[in-house]
Amino acid sequence: MEISVNSLLIVAQILLVVSLTVLAVYLLVVLTKVKSMLGQIESDVKEVSARLIPVLENMEVITSKLRAITANVDDQMSIVRSSVQSLKQIADNVLEFERQVQERVEAPVLEVAGILGSVVRGVAAFINRLRG
Repeated sequence: MEISVNSLLIVAQILLVVSLTVLAVYLLVVLTKVKSMLGQIESDVKEVSARLIPVLENMEVITSKLRAITANVDDQMSIVRSSVQSLKQIADNVLEFERQVQERVEAPVLEVAGILGSVVRGVAAFINRLRG
């Protein structure tokens, strides 16, 4: 029995070594495929990087131009606000001037109109009297 147990142990060891060898060969195949896939991924990443760099540079230029445009619009809006405020002040001044002119001229004009109306009525009455 001892011989058969030793034989079984030797066979088991041989099977173990063969299994480990097969496993090592399988791992080599898998690792080779993984290396190939990693190489493909690396080349894809390089290609994406090469294409992405100009896009990012363009984005940087566009962003700086947008900042400049925004600053310019802000400046222009300040000018427009100031112009609108000036126009409002001018309109208020014109309305105030109109009110002052009306206050100063209206009474004398109405008085002159009343006097002219009286003169016209007086002349008309005088002419009517001379005729009749």
